[in-house]
Amino acid sequence: MVLVKLKAKIIDVEAGLNVALLNEKYGGQLDFDVSDRVRLTVGRKTVVAMVDYSKKLVAPGEIGLFAEVSRALGARDGQNVETDLARRPASLDFIHKKLDGGTLAEAEIKAIIGDLMEEHLSTAESAAFIAGVYTKGLNTEETVFLTKAILASGGVLKCKRKPVVSEHSIGGVAGDRSSMLVVPIIASLGLTIPKTATRAISSACGSADAMEIFAPVNLSVREAERVINKTGGCLIWGGAVNIAAADDKLIKIRNPLRLDPQSLLLASILAKKKAEGAKFVVLDIPVGRGAKIASVDEARDLAKAFEALGKYLDMEVSCVITDGSGPAMNCVGPALEARRVLELLEGKEEPPLIEKACTLSGVLLAAVKGITRQEGYRVARQQLASGKALEKFREIIEAQGGDSRVRPSDVRLAQHSQKVFAAESGVVAHVDNKTLSRVARVLGAPSDKEAGIVLEVAKGARVKAKQHVATFYSDSAEKIRDAFEQIRKMPLIEIDKLVFDVV
Repeated sequence: MVLVKLKAKIIDVEAGLNVALLNEKYGGQLDFDVSDRVRLTVGRKTVVAMVDYSKKLVAPGEIGLFAEVSRALGARDGQNVETDLARRPASLDFIHKKLDGGTLAEAEIKAIIGDLMEEHLSTAESAAFIAGVYTKGLNTEETVFLTKAILASGGVLKCKRKPVVSEHSIGGVAGDRSSMLVVPIIASLGLTIPKTATRAISSACGSADAMEIFAPVNLSVREAERVINKTGGCLIWGGAVNIAAADDKLIKIRNPLRLDPQSLLLASILAKKKAEGAKFVVLDIPVGRGAKIASVDEARDLAKAFEALGKYLDMEVSCVITDGSGPAMNCVGPALEARRVLELLEGKEEPPLIEKACTLSGVLLAAVKGITRQEGYRVARQQLASGKALEKFREIIEAQGGDSRVRPSDVRLAQHSQKVFAAESGVVAHVDNKTLSRVARVLGAPSDKEAGIVLEVAKGARVKAKQHVATFYSDSAEKIRDAFEQIRKMPLIEIDKLVFDVV
């Protein structure tokens, strides 16, 4: 193929990967096929992109550049773009090797992650790697190699105060804002605990979404380090600091496929903990109906795998198995969850989330200070009761650029609300995490931060027909109607009847 010069047509749309559009007939004449890789050059800048065809969007002699490619090239409309075929990446052979059940060397795993980061792999090719890991698995050595490759794909936090500790949950529990309690508890005791949190992907709220109610979370690495070194902790969005960057790309591919192979889960979480600089890590593994892990035995096996991988990475990892069969709080949605966290720090209520946060904090304190976990738990409780954790939380809010004087009543909720009533009498048997998240997303969360659900009853409660059991919040009355339609198909609260029949 002879190098050709094509006129750039800028398409101001994020494609999610490097894509270049060619006119369908003209692309065929040039012998460029769909999914071929082309090397694009403007001046001294070069990008490899995947070819796609369009019948009308680009004309013969033009090349359509989506936002990612045009930014990387610094290209302008009408500018000449040198275009020729690019070499097929060697990592495709390594992906095939894993699909065939082979064992990957460190250099091969590095190549796969490197090509993923450089957008040299299509979504389908990256998905094939995940499918290979899902079906064939990774041994311990391969998992270590993958963790290190993910770690090397982004930056790391450099914390002045040692030791550095970290907390993380494998997720799947609605309303689980444990981190927003653990961080101020631990930081108030003089330890360093940076928390790079996620935004919601399939749920209605991530810790970063909730913290953003109080303060900016899109901090750069340097800004994050300033907050950590000043306060001992932070609660920020991991995507902004770009640590373990390959993990975010893998998650975007894994999530729609509902593929979560254990080795990828291990590498994903511990790469981020290592990038935070953590020496001591506590992991929460929720178990139960509706959680990611169904049984305690499965959770114990996963905990052993985390602890073993931690040793290879020079980290002391402890795991806590918790009840994940229902929501951690009685509310779902960024503003609702943020408001409730502040209330908990102010000592207004005593839900299961307090117990979980103090248990996780106690395990960390035991690992660092050499005390028993029970003693660590009591210390964590004291930090809450004394108001020192609340004081530290406000300090972190201010350091991240928020208003440290914020009160729960200052947190705005959506303008539209509507009560949900029980259809029948009985006992609440189950409140499903996934259903809660789906309905809250119908209401607009997390993009509408003020949308969400407040539950008025919990598992085990006796309810009567037409009793108020939940409240929906949304910026749209139409979305509330859609949410009611959703719960007609998929009950939000499952109720067991006390009396089945009278004979």
